Amino acid sequence: MAADLERYELHHQDETHLETNPSLCRIWHRKGVQPTRPAAGTNRRVTTFGSVEVFGRGRVEVVCAGQDSACFQLYLEALDARREATGREVYLVLDNGPAHTSKTSRAALAARAAWLHVVWLARYSPQLNRKEREWRLLKRDARGHLARTLRDFVDGILAGLGRLGGERLDIVDRVPDWWLAGHRRPPTGRPRGRPKGARDSKPRAPRRTNLPAPT
Repeated sequence: MAADLERYELHHQDETHLETNPSLCRIWHRKGVQPTRPAAGTNRRVTTFGSVEVFGRGRVEVVCAGQDSACFQLYLEALDARREATGREVYLVLDNGPAHTSKTSRAALAARAAWLHVVWLARYSPQLNRKEREWRLLKRDARGHLARTLRDFVDGILAGLGRLGGERLDIVDRVPDWWLAGHRRPPTGRPRGRPKGARDSKPRAPRRTNLPAPT
């Protein structure tokens, strides 16, 4: 592969959570005074699916609001765009996480078998994945402060991913609007609260009471 870099790329892929509350760390404080660190209150988090090209030719990063097969599909779509731009075949190093090994994900990988070659890592071997080492740098540099808004939080992550460097940066923001609006899940479209007449839709069983035994 190293002898034909114009034809191949080698990516190490992984994903991680990033939370709105800054991570705990060492801080300066006066002796005898309990140090405090501001927090966002209600915590929110996003997930970054990303890969780094081993020979220094950049990365593919996707920031989204979940850690499932659908979000892994978003990463593969970003990898599709990179492949169309570069024309190179890709060797992709993956661990055995459930987002990678589900039926949906395996079908998506098989559909790209003409140019995407998967290398499965042994179980419980994060030391073999170069991408694992980058998450600490991202969380230290991009998550060392408290964001004022959720939009600022995501923008800080995108900027931090860009600072990780590389020849070509494919960084994609796929955080949905409902997450930026402060919701934990996609809205269902139903009005909030209990529907009218919900209590009358099903008759209640009569309540039983324990009466004293006759004397």
